[in-house]
Amino acid sequence: MIATAALILGLSLAPQTETAVQDVPAVCRHDTAGSMDVQACADAAPKGSPVRALALINLASQAYLAGQYARALDSYDEAIPPGMAVTSDIVFHAFRGDTYFHAGRTEAAREDAGLAWRMLKGEVSAAGDPANDMPVDDQLRFEVLIRILPILKDGDAATFAAAKAQVMTLPATDGIALTNRAGLLAKLGDYPAAVADSSAALALSPNEAGVQNNHCFILYQAGRAAEGVAYCEAALATLPQAAPIRHSYARALAATGRCAEAETQIAEARRLDPSAVEYVKPLDCTTR
Repeated sequence: MIATAALILGLSLAPQTETAVQDVPAVCRHDTAGSMDVQACADAAPKGSPVRALALINLASQAYLAGQYARALDSYDEAIPPGMAVTSDIVFHAFRGDTYFHAGRTEAAREDAGLAWRMLKGEVSAAGDPANDMPVDDQLRFEVLIRILPILKDGDAATFAAAKAQVMTLPATDGIALTNRAGLLAKLGDYPAAVADSSAALALSPNEAGVQNNHCFILYQAGRAAEGVAYCEAALATLPQAAPIRHSYARALAATGRCAEAETQIAEARRLDPSAVEYVKPLDCTTR
Protein backbone atom coordinates (compact mmCIF):
# COMPACT_ATOMS: atom_id res chain seq x y z
CA MET A 1 0.00 0.00 0.00
CA ILE A 2 1.11 3.57 -0.65
CA ALA A 3 2.63 5.33 2.34
CA THR A 4 0.66 8.28 3.65
CA ALA A 5 3.80 10.35 4.19
CA ALA A 6 4.38 10.50 0.45
CA LEU A 7 1.62 13.07 0.21
CA ILE A 8 3.74 15.84 1.66
CA LEU A 9 5.75 15.99 -1.56
CA GLY A 10 5.25 18.52 -4.29
CA LEU A 11 2.21 20.42 -3.08
CA SER A 12 1.78 23.69 -4.95
CA LEU A 13 -1.00 25.97 -3.77
CA ALA A 14 -2.02 29.04 -5.75
CA PRO A 15 -1.03 31.67 -4.90
CA GLN A 16 2.24 30.25 -3.57
CA THR A 17 3.59 31.67 -0.32
CA GLU A 18 6.80 31.35 1.64
CA THR A 19 6.50 30.03 5.18
CA ALA A 20 9.33 31.04 7.49
CA VAL A 21 10.65 28.37 9.84
CA GLN A 22 9.65 30.45 12.87
CA ASP A 23 6.05 30.53 11.58
CA VAL A 24 5.78 26.74 11.63
CA PRO A 25 4.25 25.46 14.90
CA ALA A 26 6.53 23.15 16.84
CA VAL A 27 4.03 20.28 16.53
CA CYS A 28 4.33 20.57 12.74
CA ARG A 29 8.03 19.73 12.80
CA HIS A 30 9.25 16.16 12.61
CA ASP A 31 10.76 14.76 15.79
CA THR A 32 14.11 12.96 15.96
CA ALA A 33 12.42 9.75 14.82
CA GLY A 34 11.06 11.52 11.73
CA SER A 35 7.42 11.37 12.82
CA MET A 36 4.78 14.05 13.36
CA ASP A 37 1.27 14.20 14.81
CA VAL A 38 -0.57 15.54 11.75
CA GLN A 39 -3.83 16.06 13.66
CA ALA A 40 -2.05 18.20 16.25
CA CYS A 41 -0.36 20.09 13.43
CA ALA A 42 -3.67 20.75 11.66
CA ASP A 43 -5.14 22.01 14.93
CA ALA A 44 -2.19 24.32 15.66
CA ALA A 45 -1.31 25.73 12.23
CA PRO A 46 -2.96 28.98 11.07
CA LYS A 47 -6.00 28.55 8.83
CA GLY A 48 -5.12 29.02 5.18
CA SER A 49 -1.42 28.31 5.72
CA PRO A 50 0.47 25.82 3.51
CA VAL A 51 1.56 23.95 6.64
CA ARG A 52 -2.05 23.37 7.69
CA ALA A 53 -3.01 22.37 4.15
CA LEU A 54 -0.30 19.70 4.13
CA ALA A 55 -1.44 18.38 7.50
CA LEU A 56 -5.07 18.23 6.32
CA ILE A 57 -4.05 16.42 3.14
CA ASN A 58 -2.20 13.82 5.18
CA LEU A 59 -5.27 13.44 7.42
CA ALA A 60 -7.36 13.02 4.27
CA SER A 61 -5.06 10.29 3.00
CA GLN A 62 -5.21 8.47 6.33
CA ALA A 63 -9.01 8.58 6.26
CA TYR A 64 -9.05 7.48 2.62
CA LEU A 65 -6.83 4.47 3.29
CA ALA A 66 -9.12 3.54 6.19
CA GLY A 67 -12.15 3.66 3.87
CA GLN A 68 -13.54 6.74 5.64
CA TYR A 69 -14.50 8.67 2.52
CA ALA A 70 -16.64 11.32 4.23
CA ARG A 71 -13.78 12.32 6.52
CA ALA A 72 -11.33 12.26 3.62
CA LEU A 73 -13.58 14.50 1.53
CA ASP A 74 -14.00 17.01 4.35
CA SER A 75 -10.24 17.21 4.91
CA TYR A 76 -9.48 17.59 1.20
CA ASP A 77 -12.06 20.37 0.88
CA GLU A 78 -10.74 22.18 3.94
CA ALA A 79 -7.14 21.91 2.74
CA ILE A 80 -7.88 22.98 -0.82
CA PRO A 81 -11.34 24.50 -1.39
CA PRO A 82 -13.16 23.20 -4.49
CA GLY A 83 -12.12 25.17 -7.57
CA MET A 84 -8.71 26.13 -6.19
CA ALA A 85 -5.84 25.16 -8.50
CA VAL A 86 -3.32 22.63 -7.18
CA THR A 87 -0.74 20.32 -8.70
CA SER A 88 0.70 17.86 -6.21
CA ASP A 89 2.23 14.40 -6.47
CA ILE A 90 0.72 11.42 -8.23
CA VAL A 91 -0.52 9.79 -5.01
CA PHE A 92 -2.43 12.90 -3.98
CA HIS A 93 -4.26 13.11 -7.30
CA ALA A 94 -5.06 9.38 -7.35
CA PHE A 95 -6.43 9.42 -3.80
CA ARG A 96 -8.36 12.67 -4.12
CA GLY A 97 -9.72 11.69 -7.53
CA ASP A 98 -11.06 8.43 -6.13
CA THR A 99 -12.55 10.28 -3.15
CA TYR A 100 -14.29 12.75 -5.46
CA PHE A 101 -15.58 9.91 -7.63
CA HIS A 102 -16.98 8.14 -4.57
CA ALA A 103 -18.84 11.34 -3.66
CA GLY A 104 -20.23 11.83 -7.18
CA ARG A 105 -18.00 14.78 -8.11
CA THR A 106 -17.32 13.30 -11.52
CA GLU A 107 -15.74 16.27 -13.28
CA ALA A 108 -13.34 17.00 -10.42
CA ALA A 109 -12.49 13.31 -10.24
CA ARG A 110 -11.67 13.26 -13.96
CA GLU A 111 -9.34 16.22 -13.56
CA ASP A 112 -7.37 14.45 -10.84
CA ALA A 113 -7.38 11.12 -12.69
CA GLY A 114 -6.20 12.82 -15.87
CA LEU A 115 -3.35 14.51 -14.02
CA ALA A 116 -2.33 11.22 -12.39
CA TRP A 117 -2.33 9.47 -15.79
CA ARG A 118 -0.19 12.20 -17.35
CA MET A 119 2.20 11.94 -14.40
CA LEU A 120 2.50 8.21 -15.00
CA LYS A 121 3.50 9.01 -18.56
CA GLY A 122 5.99 11.66 -17.45
CA GLU A 123 4.11 14.53 -19.07
CA VAL A 124 3.39 16.48 -15.86
CA SER A 125 5.51 16.96 -12.74
CA ALA A 126 4.48 17.65 -9.15
CA ALA A 127 4.48 21.43 -8.64
CA GLY A 128 5.87 21.74 -12.18
CA ASP A 129 9.31 20.52 -11.11
CA PRO A 130 10.62 17.06 -12.14
CA ALA A 131 12.74 17.07 -8.97
CA ASN A 132 9.49 16.57 -7.01
CA ASP A 133 8.41 13.49 -8.97
CA MET A 134 8.05 10.24 -7.04
CA PRO A 135 9.88 7.20 -8.45
CA VAL A 136 7.23 5.06 -10.16
CA ASP A 137 7.77 1.33 -9.75
CA ASP A 138 5.31 -1.42 -10.69
CA GLN A 139 3.59 -1.32 -7.29
CA LEU A 140 2.96 2.42 -7.37
CA ARG A 141 1.85 2.25 -11.01
CA PHE A 142 -0.61 -0.53 -10.12
CA GLU A 143 -1.97 1.33 -7.07
CA VAL A 144 -2.55 4.48 -9.11
CA LEU A 145 -4.10 2.73 -12.12
CA ILE A 146 -6.64 0.70 -10.15
CA ARG A 147 -7.92 3.96 -8.67
CA ILE A 148 -8.07 6.09 -11.81
CA LEU A 149 -9.25 3.54 -14.39
CA PRO A 150 -12.91 3.52 -13.28
CA ILE A 151 -12.84 7.33 -13.48
CA LEU A 152 -11.29 7.29 -16.96
CA LYS A 153 -13.73 4.68 -18.24
CA ASP A 154 -16.33 7.13 -19.57
CA GLY A 155 -13.81 9.68 -20.81
CA ASP A 156 -11.43 9.55 -23.76
CA ALA A 157 -11.54 6.01 -25.20
CA ALA A 158 -7.89 5.96 -26.26
CA THR A 159 -6.68 7.08 -22.83
CA PHE A 160 -8.82 4.46 -21.11
CA ALA A 161 -7.62 1.68 -23.44
CA ALA A 162 -3.97 2.60 -22.89
CA ALA A 163 -4.37 2.73 -19.11
CA LYS A 164 -6.25 -0.58 -18.99
CA ALA A 165 -3.67 -2.31 -21.18
CA GLN A 166 -0.95 -1.06 -18.87
CA VAL A 167 -2.53 -2.30 -15.64
CA MET A 168 -3.17 -5.76 -17.07
CA THR A 169 0.55 -6.21 -17.77
CA LEU A 170 1.50 -5.53 -14.14
CA PRO A 171 2.05 -8.44 -11.75
CA ALA A 172 -0.67 -9.28 -9.22
CA THR A 173 0.40 -12.30 -7.19
CA ASP A 174 -0.41 -11.58 -3.52
CA GLY A 175 -3.87 -11.53 -1.97
CA ILE A 176 -4.20 -7.75 -1.72
CA ALA A 177 -3.05 -7.10 -5.30
CA LEU A 178 -5.38 -9.79 -6.62
CA THR A 179 -8.38 -8.51 -4.70
CA ASN A 180 -7.67 -4.96 -5.85
CA ARG A 181 -7.44 -6.06 -9.47
CA ALA A 182 -10.61 -8.11 -9.03
CA GLY A 183 -12.41 -5.03 -7.76
CA LEU A 184 -11.15 -3.06 -10.73
CA LEU A 185 -12.25 -5.71 -13.23
CA ALA A 186 -15.71 -5.79 -11.65
CA LYS A 187 -16.00 -2.01 -11.96
CA LEU A 188 -15.09 -2.39 -15.62
CA GLY A 189 -17.76 -5.06 -16.09
CA ASP A 190 -15.51 -8.10 -16.61
CA TYR A 191 -17.19 -10.29 -13.99
CA PRO A 192 -15.75 -13.72 -14.95
CA ALA A 193 -12.20 -12.37 -14.68
CA ALA A 194 -13.10 -10.51 -11.49
CA VAL A 195 -14.47 -13.67 -9.84
CA ALA A 196 -11.36 -15.60 -10.88
CA ASP A 197 -8.99 -13.02 -9.39
CA SER A 198 -11.11 -12.67 -6.25
CA SER A 199 -11.20 -16.44 -5.74
CA ALA A 200 -7.42 -16.56 -6.06
CA ALA A 201 -7.11 -13.73 -3.53
CA LEU A 202 -9.41 -15.56 -1.12
CA ALA A 203 -7.30 -18.70 -1.37
CA LEU A 204 -4.23 -16.68 -0.37
CA SER A 205 -5.93 -14.54 2.32
CA PRO A 206 -9.03 -16.43 3.50
CA ASN A 207 -9.42 -14.51 6.77
CA GLU A 208 -8.79 -10.97 5.49
CA ALA A 209 -11.98 -8.91 5.88
CA GLY A 210 -11.25 -6.73 2.86
CA VAL A 211 -10.78 -9.78 0.66
CA GLN A 212 -13.95 -11.39 2.02
CA ASN A 213 -15.98 -8.24 1.41
CA ASN A 214 -14.61 -7.83 -2.09
CA HIS A 215 -15.50 -11.43 -2.92
CA CYS A 216 -19.02 -11.00 -1.55
CA PHE A 217 -19.67 -7.88 -3.63
CA ILE A 218 -18.14 -9.31 -6.81
CA LEU A 219 -20.28 -12.43 -6.51
CA TYR A 220 -23.31 -10.17 -6.10
CA GLN A 221 -22.32 -8.20 -9.20
CA ALA A 222 -21.83 -11.43 -11.12
CA GLY A 223 -25.38 -12.56 -10.29
CA ARG A 224 -24.26 -15.02 -7.61
CA ALA A 225 -25.35 -13.12 -4.50
CA ALA A 226 -26.45 -16.21 -2.57
CA GLU A 227 -22.86 -17.46 -2.66
CA GLY A 228 -21.57 -14.11 -1.48
CA VAL A 229 -23.66 -13.57 1.66
CA ALA A 230 -21.48 -15.75 3.90
CA TYR A 231 -18.37 -13.80 2.91
CA CYS A 232 -20.03 -10.49 3.79
CA GLU A 233 -21.07 -11.91 7.15
CA ALA A 234 -17.51 -13.06 7.87
CA ALA A 235 -16.11 -9.64 6.93
CA LEU A 236 -18.73 -7.83 9.03
CA ALA A 237 -17.85 -9.92 12.08
CA THR A 238 -14.31 -8.53 11.87
CA LEU A 239 -15.11 -4.94 10.84
CA PRO A 240 -18.66 -4.04 11.96
CA GLN A 241 -18.06 -0.29 11.48
CA ALA A 242 -16.94 -0.55 7.85
CA ALA A 243 -19.49 1.14 5.58
CA PRO A 244 -18.36 -0.70 2.41
CA ILE A 245 -19.03 -4.05 4.07
CA ARG A 246 -22.49 -2.94 5.22
CA HIS A 247 -23.19 -1.80 1.65
CA SER A 248 -22.01 -5.08 0.11
CA TYR A 249 -24.06 -7.07 2.60
CA ALA A 250 -27.16 -4.96 1.90
CA ARG A 251 -26.89 -5.52 -1.86
CA ALA A 252 -26.32 -9.24 -1.46
CA LEU A 253 -29.24 -9.57 0.97
CA ALA A 254 -31.52 -7.60 -1.34
CA ALA A 255 -30.59 -9.79 -4.28
CA THR A 256 -31.59 -12.87 -2.30
CA GLY A 257 -34.95 -11.43 -1.20
CA ARG A 258 -34.06 -10.64 2.41
CA CYS A 259 -35.45 -7.12 2.12
CA ALA A 260 -35.92 -6.04 5.75
CA GLU A 261 -32.38 -7.12 6.65
CA ALA A 262 -31.06 -5.41 3.55
CA GLU A 263 -32.71 -2.10 4.46
CA THR A 264 -31.19 -2.27 7.94
CA GLN A 265 -27.72 -2.78 6.50
CA ILE A 266 -27.95 -0.04 3.87
CA ALA A 267 -29.23 2.42 6.48
CA GLU A 268 -26.17 1.69 8.60
CA ALA A 269 -23.86 2.09 5.58
CA ARG A 270 -25.42 5.50 4.87
CA ARG A 271 -24.99 6.52 8.51
CA LEU A 272 -21.34 5.48 8.54
CA ASP A 273 -20.53 7.18 5.23
CA PRO A 274 -23.04 9.87 4.24
CA SER A 275 -20.80 11.05 1.37
CA ALA A 276 -21.19 7.90 -0.75
CA VAL A 277 -23.52 8.43 -3.71
CA GLU A 278 -23.58 4.68 -4.32
CA TYR A 279 -25.18 4.07 -0.93
CA VAL A 280 -28.03 6.49 -1.70
CA LYS A 281 -29.26 4.32 -4.56
CA PRO A 282 -32.40 2.40 -3.57
CA LEU A 283 -32.24 -1.34 -3.07
CA ASP A 284 -33.91 -3.48 -5.70
CA CYS A 285 -35.51 -6.13 -3.54
CA THR A 286 -38.54 -8.40 -3.68
CA THR A 287 -39.26 -10.56 -0.63
CA ARG A 288 -39.13 -14.25 -1.45
